[in-house]
Amino acid sequence: MSTVTNPRKRSTGQHIRRWSFVLLGVIVLGIAGFLLIPAPVEPAVWSAPAAPSFETEGPWKENPKLSSAELVTDRAKFPEFITFDATGRIYTGDSDGTIYRVAFDAEGKAQPAEVFAETQGTPNGLKFDADGNLIVADIQKGLLSIDKDGKIEVLATEVDGGPIYLANELDIAQDGSIYFSDTSNYGKVMFKEIAENKPHGRLLKYDPQTKQTTVLLKDLYFANGVALSADEDFVLVAESYHYQLTRYWLKGPKQGTSDLFAENLAGFPDNITRDAQGHFWVGVFTTRLAFADYMHSHPWVAATMSKVPQSLLNGASAPVKHGLVAEYGPEGELVNSWHDPEGTLYGITTAVSHGEYLYLGTAPGGSQGVHRVLLKP
Repeated sequence: MSTVTNPRKRSTGQHIRRWSFVLLGVIVLGIAGFLLIPAPVEPAVWSAPAAPSFETEGPWKENPKLSSAELVTDRAKFPEFITFDATGRIYTGDSDGTIYRVAFDAEGKAQPAEVFAETQGTPNGLKFDADGNLIVADIQKGLLSIDKDGKIEVLATEVDGGPIYLANELDIAQDGSIYFSDTSNYGKVMFKEIAENKPHGRLLKYDPQTKQTTVLLKDLYFANGVALSADEDFVLVAESYHYQLTRYWLKGPKQGTSDLFAENLAGFPDNITRDAQGHFWVGVFTTRLAFADYMHSHPWVAATMSKVPQSLLNGASAPVKHGLVAEYGPEGELVNSWHDPEGTLYGITTAVSHGEYLYLGTAPGGSQGVHRVLLKP
């Protein structure tokens, strides 16, 4: 008995196989071409320390202290930094350039947020000076001063004959000196900079008397949060991409030098604030990313990843849904950590101890709005 093959089926099968081989060839050529493209950076090798465990007994141990956070206002979607004026009103900037003000009633209930100023940029660091002006580190506009009526004055956009690339966070000394971070000469947050693993950030100082800006520290790994000590004998700056806080000495025998204040944080430190007891509160934007640590010790992986368009990597660099704040003592000892392991509140950039509450801010990629939790539940 003979079998007759349908010519149409045979032809269809041949076409499918032919186009499958063509598609496979295109994919192989595409991968080969991608691998042959020169990387835009030459990654530096770094063996990142093992991340602290949230399961081991100690100050990093996981807890639900942030899980009960209540919303103060969601008009500011991404309140990167939070500060208070002399009457206890909140001021916070949003990523669209708006700075909001929130007052509280006699019972401590937040009132509807109102617009205080529009920088037309991205206001991050905020702090009032002795004259009641709101000093702002704006990513796009530089260092600004805003008076009580919302009028904006530009204080600094250049240093040492070059631009301030990304003014980020700040603190103000009693003599009016403004210490602020210039995060990176990349000018914006780029996954490529994480892959490169080289220092591009600076710590700057603005002198209101001379109106001059100077560089105190350079070669910082994504310079971020800034905070002065209670005695103003040193200033801290967070180096987000190396999980550490660096201390620059302003007074004493170590004046003009720097050292590590805290290292091997359990994530990427963002902003730093100081409370009345001299403790430092650090917002941790995301817990450690295992892939980032792997890249640092495998530069060929980092070089390959640096070639991927930023738009395709935004999801890969999004914060882990685990809220985290670290509290450090004045000598650099980790006192406590505050967690939301469920990730209802995450992407935390700022933690400010004020009155009975710890106020919390976030950045794009994280949860939205200003929140607060009781310091002593």
